[in-house]
Amino acid sequence: MLEEAEWISAVLSGQHQAFGHLVERYQGMVYRVCIKITGEAESAKDMAQEVFIKAYKALPSFRGQSSFSTWLYRIAYRTCLDWKRANDREWRHRSTADYTENDWVTSQTPEQVLLRKEASEELGENLNHLTEPYRSVVQMYYFQRHSYQEIAEQKGISVKTVESQLYRARQMMRKNGEEWR
Repeated sequence: MLEEAEWISAVLSGQHQAFGHLVERYQGMVYRVCIKITGEAESAKDMAQEVFIKAYKALPSFRGQSSFSTWLYRIAYRTCLDWKRANDREWRHRSTADYTENDWVTSQTPEQVLLRKEASEELGENLNHLTEPYRSVVQMYYFQRHSYQEIAEQKGISVKTVESQLYRARQMMRKNGEEWR
């Protein structure tokens, strides 16, 4: 951690190349956050680059109240959520006539398409076996992309209850999935 503080101080004092050490140390973490939210390798790479640019520009505002990795994680998370919201909005507002041939063509092989379809059907079957309130929380979080806070507000429960219900739902779905195999 001492190295980290030294690198941050070096960047702030004008030794901009020291930021490379921070990038090297945290690029894996940032990429994992980005890939999890974007779901696409190319977009995740672009977002990771964007995250480090934002972090570099915002470094003077880093007060050290949390660890650098926590601060950077928040930047990554928010940057990717903004990207996700913008992308979802863009696709939602396009009519079918707006799509080009390239939008319909995928780079997946027929085997990958079939496997994805089977996994989706299995997930749907697994989801149907969940009882309330677990089913609705899973649908709101994974399919409607609501945050814990939004789910809590809509259902009139605490954020901790949402977390707990999602955790239990995942456990039930894992158990059900193992029983089907």
